[in-house]
Amino acid sequence: MLRRINKNTDTVTEPRPQHSLSLRFSTGTPAPTMKPLFRSLSSICSLCSCVLFMLLLCVLFLKVEINFDQAALRIFESRSFLSESTPRPHLSGLQATINDFKCQEKNDSLNGLLKNFPELHRKFLQYKHCRFFPRLLSPTTCSDDLFLLLAIKTTAVQVDRRMALRGTWGKQGSINGKLVKLVFLVGQSPDKVKGYPLQKLLEYENKQFGDILQWDFLDSFFNLTLKEIHFLRWFSQECQAAKFVLKGDDDVFAHTSNLVEFLEDYSPSNHLFVGDIISPAFPIRNPADKYYIPMEMYRSHAYPPYAGGGGYLMSRTTVLGLDQAAQSTELFPIDDVYVGMCLQKMNVKLVFHDGFKTFGYRQHITPFNPCIYKDLMVVHKLSTTELWTMWSLVSNLGMSCNKAVVEA
Repeated sequence: MLRRINKNTDTVTEPRPQHSLSLRFSTGTPAPTMKPLFRSLSSICSLCSCVLFMLLLCVLFLKVEINFDQAALRIFESRSFLSESTPRPHLSGLQATINDFKCQEKNDSLNGLLKNFPELHRKFLQYKHCRFFPRLLSPTTCSDDLFLLLAIKTTAVQVDRRMALRGTWGKQGSINGKLVKLVFLVGQSPDKVKGYPLQKLLEYENKQFGDILQWDFLDSFFNLTLKEIHFLRWFSQECQAAKFVLKGDDDVFAHTSNLVEFLEDYSPSNHLFVGDIISPAFPIRNPADKYYIPMEMYRSHAYPPYAGGGGYLMSRTTVLGLDQAAQSTELFPIDDVYVGMCLQKMNVKLVFHDGFKTFGYRQHITPFNPCIYKDLMVVHKLSTTELWTMWSLVSNLGMSCNKAVVEA
């Protein structure tokens, strides 16, 4: 209990029991009642408590933000080393921002070089170290007895082409007793049709047909090499039971019966790469050209031999070898040439076949002449109407042709 000192009498008196705080100052006069002061102290204490509480919230919020940023950063840093064998969710906006920043950061040394490059080339060089991206959609599984896999590059907006291929030469089933499977290779597209996102369309297609293989990178011309290496990895991990692969574009006509018949003479255990082989081929140095490659990106005067990307055939062994070679080959913006670079590293011989018309016909022909297509493997750059028409003519078993009608 507090003891109160009376300064005037120098005596000590015991305080009266009190339920409220009452003090006397050393002025010799009674102090006023302290209720107003109590209210002021309470207000000050309340204000201090509020300030401390807000500071505590700020500290906690900052800690959460730092932890979240660090978690997102760890996700990015480990992303390139994750297997593509299982789908992963979309990245959040913060994570995507960190990814972009980290990609650019690794290429800061290129800033002086990039300033005079076209925008597409600058972006490619800034991001080319980002080699592996999550898978968004997966096709049905490959059968153990799959003979020929038709792997077709397409974009989300090319719905009519995919439907044409599904209804014509890309039909899944048995050809001459050999199982054939169709898979479309797709990236991400920001495009919409009257406000409807095309991603939803791809998801619907995959539910209906089970033939969409999609990854989470932008579908663009210079990202076709990304599509190539992601396909190779998927094949090695999930579809290497397939004996042979036709890799092509979505605007080609492929005579699948001829392909199967041709491949019956080869073993999937040996290297095989057949197509419209381009050699010699030279880098295009004209900045106005779609295939322009600056000297700084490729200094050699010539490319290695490669096949026109409209369509070419490979054995299982060659596809698996390409996957291995690609892992140690720096990305190049032209995917056909990139495959040629990998094949050169593998020391694989490229075989030219006149039945692969990956640049269309070099001479004038009579339109819709099925006799031309009877002896061909792949013809590039056909419209969907031409695909349907030629398929109906070639599929007519009762048709007879004079093979000397035209020289393609």
